[in-house]
Amino acid sequence: MYPDVVSTTPDAVAGRPDESASVDAVSRRRAATRERLLDAARSLLVREGLQGVSVERLCEEAGYTRGAFYSNFTSKDELVVALTERERERVLAMLKEAADLTTLDGLGAEEAAGVILERFLLLQPPDRDDFQLHLEMQLRGLRGDVGGDVFVGWWNAVLDGIGEVLTSALDAFDLRLTLDVREVCTILMGTWDALVLGSLVDGRPVDVEAMRVALPRMLLSFTEPA
Repeated sequence: MYPDVVSTTPDAVAGRPDESASVDAVSRRRAATRERLLDAARSLLVREGLQGVSVERLCEEAGYTRGAFYSNFTSKDELVVALTERERERVLAMLKEAADLTTLDGLGAEEAAGVILERFLLLQPPDRDDFQLHLEMQLRGLRGDVGGDVFVGWWNAVLDGIGEVLTSALDAFDLRLTLDVREVCTILMGTWDALVLGSLVDGRPVDVEAMRVALPRMLLSFTEPA
């Protein structure tokens, strides 16, 4: 029988626990705390707006102490910026996943555009919380509030991402836009917002099928053979 192999690392020899494992555990706990604080900020921003919300209120919503807050963020302003950046990454990741062109073989242009939109809707169904969150971020951008410049960059990144998806999809069908791609993206996103806002104001579910049909047709009305 072979003898047990004994670690000769300094920690093992001294009978101390592996410090790297402890550091990893602390890092995971800190990341989880940070996410819960961001979730709480998102919820409060949607329900109340963050302008008059104190750090104490944020901590109460998340179930943490002020110490936990300040171990992750130096101020409420830094948290707002982090929240805006997290939303940007979330939307861009969903857009990239929805626009996988390798699964569109055999589809016509309108049907393919509808499939991309449907995927995005399945990944991120339009709802009141998301809509109010993005409205609040838009207002911060317009007012020049903390996080506003991050939102402006996020907005431009989303428009660029949508533009890349549209251009690649249309190229696959030998089509090109008759307007500047940024103008087309702005029109499509404006129509999306109007459809969602109308549903929320009227207190009715968002008509996803109407969006799935109308937006691809609108897109194709701005195209011509390449």
